[in-house]
Amino acid sequence: MNLKISLPEGVSESDVTFSLPFDLDRRTKTVNGHLTAVKEKLSVYVDGKLEKEFSTDRIAEIEVQQLVGCSMLCVKDMQGKWTCVCAFNQRYYLRYAELAKIIDHYIHTGEFTEETNADEPTCPVCGAAMRGHSKCVFCSAKKGVFTKLIKRLAPYKTKFFLALTATFILYAADVVNPIFQRILIDDLIVPNNQDWALFTKIALCILGINIGTLIFRLLQEHANYKISAAYGRDLRRDIFNKTQELSMSNISRRTPGELINRVSSDANVLQDFVTSRGKDMIFQSVALVALIIIMFFTNWKLALIVVIPLPLAAYLSVKSFNVISVRYGRAWRCQCRASELLHDVLHGERVVKNYGGEDREIEHYKEASRSWADAIRNADIIWYLVQPPIRYLFSIGEFCALYFGGSMILGGSMQIGELVQFTSYVYMLYGPIQWLTSLPRALAQAGVSASRVFELLEEENDLSDSENAKTVDVKGDISFSNVFFGYKAYNPVLKDISFDIKKGEMIGIVGHSGVGKSTLINLVMRLYDPTSGTIRIDGTDIRDIEQTSLRSQVGVVLQETFLFNGTVLDNIRYAKPDATFEEIVQAAKTANCHDFITRMPDGYNTIVGERGYNISGGERQRVAIARAILHDPKILILDEATASLDTQTEKQIQDALDRLIEGRTTIAIAHRLSTLANADRLIVLDRGRVAEIGSHTELLKNKGVYYDLVMAQRQTARIRATQPA
Repeated sequence: MNLKISLPEGVSESDVTFSLPFDLDRRTKTVNGHLTAVKEKLSVYVDGKLEKEFSTDRIAEIEVQQLVGCSMLCVKDMQGKWTCVCAFNQRYYLRYAELAKIIDHYIHTGEFTEETNADEPTCPVCGAAMRGHSKCVFCSAKKGVFTKLIKRLAPYKTKFFLALTATFILYAADVVNPIFQRILIDDLIVPNNQDWALFTKIALCILGINIGTLIFRLLQEHANYKISAAYGRDLRRDIFNKTQELSMSNISRRTPGELINRVSSDANVLQDFVTSRGKDMIFQSVALVALIIIMFFTNWKLALIVVIPLPLAAYLSVKSFNVISVRYGRAWRCQCRASELLHDVLHGERVVKNYGGEDREIEHYKEASRSWADAIRNADIIWYLVQPPIRYLFSIGEFCALYFGGSMILGGSMQIGELVQFTSYVYMLYGPIQWLTSLPRALAQAGVSASRVFELLEEENDLSDSENAKTVDVKGDISFSNVFFGYKAYNPVLKDISFDIKKGEMIGIVGHSGVGKSTLINLVMRLYDPTSGTIRIDGTDIRDIEQTSLRSQVGVVLQETFLFNGTVLDNIRYAKPDATFEEIVQAAKTANCHDFITRMPDGYNTIVGERGYNISGGERQRVAIARAILHDPKILILDEATASLDTQTEKQIQDALDRLIEGRTTIAIAHRLSTLANADRLIVLDRGRVAEIGSHTELLKNKGVYYDLVMAQRQTARIRATQPA
């Protein structure tokens, strides 16, 4: 969300941190206003003139009030008086709300963020959107990404050199053929010379060249195939590996469709460019220079006429590259949006059909496909507008060569065979030239894909192991000390969280929806790091424990159960790949899912389908619990682990969980508070803070936040019980 989208007249960008327009005054009349913000103050401009200022050290609170048809940014001073800073239409509401959070965070913590593009980052140079990217593909140096692509060829340099050598030998054979044509015409055909010995030598030479060409072409194709397959395989592997190494905060900045696009489509574009076009680019460039030299040695006057249009053609090609690359970048974004839509719809097909949304989704995808096609068409239009003038320049050179060459023959200064040889070289010359003039299109496409790929490959992980990270044998003591966390630092979800969990304790986390319960357990698993404060396990800062070591000793059953598209056996075994069948069956029995598995036609070899949709929600949940049981964790995390189960099944699962949690540190979140009644302690969160800690009985006696939650649930249960079935 860009918080610096306009500036009042006469104010330099370097003078402000944030700047937003507003278009209404307190009486909702239209004005031309701007609000600028720095750490020390807020300044209000109307028609370019400073009207009022608000010092942040005199502001107690700041908020955006959403009214009917408009909104206002208001501040409260130390005496408790509220003042309207500015008013604006609803289209600016989200931006002002974001700014208010930043100022409020500074007022209460003294920390001032200058991150101006929190949600919708744009390039500070060209203003282009950088959705999910850390670099602008339009402003980042294209030479750099192409250099990186070439460096990735190092493991295959022998095969690449072999393919390139074979290509040059094949081209050399093509260059020799016009010489034989000249000899045949000038020495045999025109003078009617029946020198069969010379004819036989030429015929044998041509036959030998053709046989050699066949051998080298097979060698070239074999090397090309080996390079292409290996390069594409390794590139896709590295991209996929990087997606697995990145933290959740890194991944969440991109959609699954976009990541899939980088692994598949972008990798394919780069594979084709480097292994095919890259080699051809070297070959065609060298061939162009070699042919020009040969032509000047053959007839420098005609050669000079032919090469005159080349600088202008090269200039047009270079200029077209910059224009085309921008348009292919837009086409890439449109392709990503179409891929994202396709990914979402196919994964949510059941929801689409449940609500009869097939026609609507067809229309959505049709629109996305149309935008993609329009973006490609706009890029291709520029391409096809540039190509005709360039080809026309080539044709001028060809006609000039024929005209002046014919004049030389008539004047007796050139023979017919020499002209045939020269014109053959002219046609061969324009092959590399036309290929090179088509290169901007390929460079633009490859440049966009390469920028996206290397931006991902070179991204720094938000969660990396410290230099002194170590492998630990977790016992189960957990300590939170003054922990703050927010997906944006200035808008914390958890605030000053402190508590201790002892080894083997069963702890329940309760609170209203959205209060930060799931965020808290994400911090325990170190899917995110705290904004400030410390989390310790067995006295060791969680950031000093290797992530693989930590997570290998933490078992998780999440609210949103995910099963892979495979067998029940494979899904349970995922937690322990070397588990025996007997261990898997024992885990299934503990989770009370063995009986329903054996009733299925293929038993443990039953395919659960995409996301496990071939079995019921309760069955999926029990398979996930069996997976956690097989993991045999030191710390067990249950996030609404029984949410998808009916009352009878929930009782069975609770009995199994009671056996499972014995001797383990367990952190559980449950919607039905009754399921946490036997927990050793309950941690009650309210507005991102710890409101209460105690047992079920103690908290009920206190009649605080937990008491209100229990009473509200009981009231809801009574209402449901009185309703007719």
